[in-house]
Amino acid sequence: MARSQRLLSAAMLLNSMFLVVARILKRKKYLIPAVVVAAVVFVVSYVLTVWNISGKSITIYASMSGWPFTLFSLFLSLVISVLIGVYLALVLVRRQLIKDKELKNKLSSAGGTVIGLFAAGCPTCGAPLFALFGAPLALFSLPFGGLELKVLSIALLWLSIYLLVENIQKQLVCGVKAK
Repeated sequence: MARSQRLLSAAMLLNSMFLVVARILKRKKYLIPAVVVAAVVFVVSYVLTVWNISGKSITIYASMSGWPFTLFSLFLSLVISVLIGVYLALVLVRRQLIKDKELKNKLSSAGGTVIGLFAAGCPTCGAPLFALFGAPLALFSLPFGGLELKVLSIALLWLSIYLLVENIQKQLVCGVKAK
């Protein structure tokens, strides 16, 4: 019984979060920057994926890495791009609502962005970033070729979006009570 209550509570929390995000993205003021940023991030991710490939061709990349890996990698890049766009829209809303910054929001979004950069593209593309920390070619040693970093990036971006939505909801409730 307790497990079903926890699942119901989690489902209600997710529903509430999606409703807040949907209401925010209905306004062009927030939707346009979110879409533009998501598109730019995805294009950069795609370019990084095929940068070192002969002819800069995704088909050559897929023949080297396999179509399932390539499609899943592109899908994860798309999800990361959309989450970054949504995060930007939420930051714009929050910035209008309050002035102070919370450290946990900054850390989770920065972590998601940095991990997303490391996981962008193929292991060869991430090598220069890992070289900055003395670990070139570290992505090659991962069991899923860096896809696990993209999943971690998605989790951190999701967390940052959750924290922002929670903060925006609190600010809206406090603003209503103050009036």
